[in-house]
Amino acid sequence: MQGLVMEKFQNSLDVEGRKKKIIYLGDGNGDFCPSLKLKESDYLMPRMNFPLCDLVSKNSNDIKACVHDWMDGEELENVLLHIINKANIGKENNIVGPKIISIDCKLGTISMDAHKVFPEAITVPL
Repeated sequence: MQGLVMEKFQNSLDVEGRKKKIIYLGDGNGDFCPSLKLKESDYLMPRMNFPLCDLVSKNSNDIKACVHDWMDGEELENVLLHIINKANIGKENNIVGPKIISIDCKLGTISMDAHKVFPEAITVPL
């Protein structure tokens, strides 16, 4: 089910016609299927010592995305900022993104039209 949600999300990005990268954070068994749908240009961030990290380690040949694990909130922040900088999003030391959407598949599905009401992403100084 979550893999299908990921495919729909990826297709919606393709329709917009702009190259976009996905950064997917997860920790449970249910996050493995969506992880398999990520592309080489995407990033997977499994939480260390949780089921997703173990599944990714055991099935590393099936994962196309660049994998960066993390253990706690501080490390999550550091790794996420590193990925954003590495992905070259934004201009002149400011991170500027189109729309940032957080999806929790456990809460059910949300139509793509509903996402249009989300505010634009903010600039984050580095």
